[in-house]
Amino acid sequence: MTLLTAISYAFLPAKNGGQLAHLYFHNAIQDYLNSIVLSSEENIQGGNTIKFTLILAFKSLLGTYFPFFATYKFVYNINAFKADVFMCSHPYMGASSILACRITNVPLISYSHNIESQRFRSLNKWWWSAMYLYEQWVMKHSARTFFVTQEDKDWALKHYGLDENKCIVSPFGINLSQPPVKLKENKEWLLKTFHINPENIILYFAGAYGYLPNDNAVESILDQIVPRLDQRKIKYTIMIVGGGLSNHLQKKIAFTQGRVIYAGFVDDIHKILDSADIMINPMLLGGGIKTKVVEALGNDIKVISTQNGAHGLDLHKCGSMLWLSDDGDWESFTINILNSININTHIGNAFFEHYAWENVTKRVAMEIDTVIAEWKKNNG
Repeated sequence: MTLLTAISYAFLPAKNGGQLAHLYFHNAIQDYLNSIVLSSEENIQGGNTIKFTLILAFKSLLGTYFPFFATYKFVYNINAFKADVFMCSHPYMGASSILACRITNVPLISYSHNIESQRFRSLNKWWWSAMYLYEQWVMKHSARTFFVTQEDKDWALKHYGLDENKCIVSPFGINLSQPPVKLKENKEWLLKTFHINPENIILYFAGAYGYLPNDNAVESILDQIVPRLDQRKIKYTIMIVGGGLSNHLQKKIAFTQGRVIYAGFVDDIHKILDSADIMINPMLLGGGIKTKVVEALGNDIKVISTQNGAHGLDLHKCGSMLWLSDDGDWESFTINILNSININTHIGNAFFEHYAWENVTKRVAMEIDTVIAEWKKNNG
């Protein structure tokens, strides 16, 4: 089988959760079918190993979102690569995708990373209602829609009126099939580089900043969590990881006198993952599954999260590694941190059976095979 996928924006080099999800998904599904990705000329492949075929097809980011702008390129590449199925990643190029699939007589699949209309609504964007109608239209014209969370699927079934048989949950995964061995030298590097007391509990939050939900989470750490931890007089260090943090937040971090440290973008995230005791995830905004939580759990790190921050996770698969508090209940959030410190628990096999990319993409490939068979039967 040949899967041709359109990703409108640059995702390489992959740094944030959404970009990494594209990279890992298509690398993993290449083991089951021929994966070809059409994407922006702004992609830079250096630094990432790709197993799939990448075609740099789009010059204008704005143009790719204009209805039917990309139809010709889609038709050309579907025919050139003899694609069996076409996947539109995000609804933005849905109009171009629908027309191209009709012209070439191949089935269309949608891959929903978030319910985009509701994400924009939560961010107070005025165009959310137009996105609601457009996103609904694209999904209704898709042979299958893959959702990354059960909550997103349930929401779309209720509000968009989709056929449940055409809606599949396919979570963002992790490139692990079991907990990794943690390298002591990584923790030694972290303690030495940032002058951290070896007796301190190390907590961290990771994100791409300049994005309101992540910036808001850092504000909550500084304004709500740090004062409460200080009241308990425990020895701790909170690492803020990721590029783009505003000068305003960096100045606020400086006032903590080392209790919170801004590490910036870390080239090797395992230096954090091998060192941290707890991941804190005080997210209040934004939709979709938080890939950083899946990453932490897969690396056998306990996660203390708000309900929003755990949106989309299969709680049964996470077991006692995930501790939740209601959004904005910072006292409960802090108590969960304190209670989790002395709990000796580890992530179970059920987590990897569900979230390992090799298992996620195997299930997707099997569903795509079914779609192709149905399409040939019904459309000749």
